[in-house]
Amino acid sequence: MPRLVNRKELVRSVDVKILTDLVLHDVLDSSSDEEDEMLCETDGSSSEDDEQIKIAVVRYFATQSRYLSARVNSPKTKELAYLIFQSDELTFKRNARMTRQAFFAVVDKIGSHIVFRNKSHHEQAPVPDQLMVALSRFGFDGSASSLWTAGSRLGIGEGTVSLYTERVMYALLSLEKTVVTWPNTSERATIKARIEKNQGFPHCLGYVDGSLIGLQEAPSMCGEDYYTRKGSYAINAMIVCDDLKRIRHVFAGFPGCSHDHRVFMYSKLALNPFKYFSGHEYLLADSAYPVSDIIVPTFKKPLANSHENTAFNTAHSQARVIVEQTIGMLKGRFQ
Repeated sequence: MPRLVNRKELVRSVDVKILTDLVLHDVLDSSSDEEDEMLCETDGSSSEDDEQIKIAVVRYFATQSRYLSARVNSPKTKELAYLIFQSDELTFKRNARMTRQAFFAVVDKIGSHIVFRNKSHHEQAPVPDQLMVALSRFGFDGSASSLWTAGSRLGIGEGTVSLYTERVMYALLSLEKTVVTWPNTSERATIKARIEKNQGFPHCLGYVDGSLIGLQEAPSMCGEDYYTRKGSYAINAMIVCDDLKRIRHVFAGFPGCSHDHRVFMYSKLALNPFKYFSGHEYLLADSAYPVSDIIVPTFKKPLANSHENTAFNTAHSQARVIVEQTIGMLKGRFQ
């Protein structure tokens, strides 16, 4: 459950105090006149009114103030971020998680997005700076991707790190439909020809596999469903790639406890196969996936024990390793 900031906690406690007083007041009103006179003589109405005024004043200032305590400016420097852009190719790639050429190609694609424009007199930071901040977080997990770590390393505040990251994610997701695309008819013909020539599987469009995408903590709703066999919380993502290790389709969002078979059955590929496949086209998959017109998995035991099926499974695994390598590259680059 998200933690409330101190100001919201104060406002909530004051509201609870006010509601409690109102309930007690109603209870006292329902009591006898003699009890009311005794309470008035003991406590005094003036002290009660003073306390209510103080509570009202505290709530007013808590709701009108952004911070409860004085702000302390931490010393910052942007020299480290400047050095990253001036560094050699290897150092730049370690920080940006991609080459300099790829980095500025991404900048060209997202630089004109409306999220990087505002009507304020204070202009936003340059898009390359914001992208570098986001990528420096995408490249790590755990405490290494925290707001404080990225902010102290790049000379900006924690709130600024969060803001830059959200902007970059919003801009990148707007490119999804133009970047992660299913191959058209001519592309499919080219892919099938390459796979048949290099791996011996005719009419094959690529490979499919599931992968767990880790979560930092359990979701607030049905969190137990996201607990995986690996002892962590995650979502299950189905990834399809071609023989060039280019991701062509992603279906993510099912909780980590979900089986790959179940995820596939709810994907667009399974629900609308005629939109993605034609003729005898199919994908190679491991034994977790069902046998169908569009999926060719490996043989399970005891059928896998026969000589012919063992040879098929070997050739199948040697071809399908490409999707394992693709997922490994993705997770290795962006933790």
